[in-house]
Amino acid sequence: SKKLTVIEAPAADGNGRAPRPEALTGLQELFGHDRFRDGQVDVIERVLDGIDTLAIIPTGGGKSLTYQLPAMLVPGVTLVISPLIALMKDQVENAPAAVRDRITLINSDIDADERHRRLARVRDGEIKLLYVAPERLLDPTLRRSLMAAGIARIVIDEAHCISLWGHDFRPDYLTIPLALRDLGNPPVLAVTATATPEMADQIATALGRELELVRPSVFRENLFYEVVHVDN
Repeated sequence: SKKLTVIEAPAADGNGRAPRPEALTGLQELFGHDRFRDGQVDVIERVLDGIDTLAIIPTGGGKSLTYQLPAMLVPGVTLVISPLIALMKDQVENAPAAVRDRITLINSDIDADERHRRLARVRDGEIKLLYVAPERLLDPTLRRSLMAAGIARIVIDEAHCISLWGHDFRPDYLTIPLALRDLGNPPVLAVTATATPEMADQIATALGRELELVRPSVFRENLFYEVVHVDN
């Protein structure tokens, strides 16, 4: 099996990696945030450096920024493989106005003419971030468009779907390693909200990559248990 190097990411205001100036400027000017959340810098810096990475970031921890921001800073197009049409649409529709025109998706809800128009924008370098479902990786027209634009990174969202340990294992995710090879083996970022150590190992093995694992703390100040003892 492939190796995982575990990086215990500190809090955003701790002693982790400092963001490079262009990442901080992009955060502020493109995404309208003043500071990074826990673990985001550790992931973003690795993505910018082209390091294969597995990021396990809790829901609400800002996973999408870890690939949306680098996508705007590196040459070429970043391909995001996502399992759900609703999830893709939510990501695109809720992208900040400053980057929305450079993000698009291709799925089965889009007719052939519109799909060709979007792929033309990919080939012409107008699109920086493209969302697709895993089964789309078998489309030769999509592959040609990506190769023409130059593939910067491949992001595997909901990466636990590639694991047989996952509760929503998707067989189509098993085509990703072949697609990585055919697309020239670009750097990979796999992201998920949860993964056991066994699942993390299986993600690395299935992708055939040695991944650096960035795992911020799952502690959430707004979540707690309360026990109330009553007389009866």
